[in-house]
Amino acid sequence: MTETALHPVGGAVNPVAISLVDTDVHNISYTDALLPYLPQRWAERLRTFGVRTRAEADVTPALRPQAGRHDAVPPCGVAGGDPVFARRQHLDMFGVDIAILNNIPGQISHSGGNDPVVFSAALEAANNDWTMDQWFGSDPRWRGSVAIQYDNPAFAVAEIERCRALDDRWVQAVVGTRTERPFGHEKYWPLFEALTHYDMPLAFHPGGSGSGQLSGAGWPSYYFENHAGYQYPVVSQVSSMVFEGVFDRWPTLKVVVVEGGWSWVAPFVWRMESAMDVLGSEVSHLQRRPAEYLAEHFWFTTQPMEEPTRSEWFTGALDQFSRLGLVERLMFSSDYPHWDYDSPAEALPHDLPTDVRQSIMADTAAALYGFGRRAR
Repeated sequence: MTETALHPVGGAVNPVAISLVDTDVHNISYTDALLPYLPQRWAERLRTFGVRTRAEADVTPALRPQAGRHDAVPPCGVAGGDPVFARRQHLDMFGVDIAILNNIPGQISHSGGNDPVVFSAALEAANNDWTMDQWFGSDPRWRGSVAIQYDNPAFAVAEIERCRALDDRWVQAVVGTRTERPFGHEKYWPLFEALTHYDMPLAFHPGGSGSGQLSGAGWPSYYFENHAGYQYPVVSQVSSMVFEGVFDRWPTLKVVVVEGGWSWVAPFVWRMESAMDVLGSEVSHLQRRPAEYLAEHFWFTTQPMEEPTRSEWFTGALDQFSRLGLVERLMFSSDYPHWDYDSPAEALPHDLPTDVRQSIMADTAAALYGFGRRAR
């Protein structure tokens, strides 16, 4: 376990080791919650017209708004809308030491679309202010991912700078996987510059309204198709950043793949390595092999956890991941309060070696984000 000390959050400090970090908890804002954090003009627009994404459709089941669990709906009526309810149902129940918040409306429906750019930017700022005020203010265990208008990098950089000036509990910036261009494109380079300046990871999370469609083949007929294919846009983003030379330009940039799974990573790296052998002349600007970039710059979260019917298949997938130098790049995530939530008590196979379990449940995230011991 990590041995460095976290700065105290008021009062006397008796530091204890961190044993559980959750890298993906969703706080989900709603119109009435955001209105106090918006300028009058934009508050009126939100009340009158709502938000217009390019997708113009909610792919989650109607019986589970924002994909929330029925038992995770607090009195406000929105799963993920109440920090005290979430603290009691998740942090306190399982003894979570630190949890990173990924704001769903800020990352998906408010990140751009058919709305005026300045309105979308105001919505992102309101989501972040709501998180700081209502969530950071309710419990010292919460950390946050800055919600940004990632397809307009100038606005995104300004929001990162604003949030970091206000509170150092912002630990990364979160972007959707459906973007206007693959993320290695030079339009996103100002964002990489800002993130490396603050030593903040970039986190990809499924969703976003940049391209409109949910897959490379158009709109699926079933929600199941979307949910089973979360990893596919991530594949495009990873290969774009590698082959565009992003990590040669920004050698300290860190990327976290949230809620995209991890068992696909090893076969995909093999494919990139094979392509490099026969097509390497096309990307002669690269200084290293694809596998090296993955092992040095990428981290992955567990949810939705792979659950094969035979335990040896899980062990085999984890072994492939490990042989690429990635086993210490895997971090626990619950995806609270969604319907496919992974409980910290049940997410990992119980026969995992103790050191591997500890690495996944706490140590890797503590090292990446600079968490140390927590105050008791």
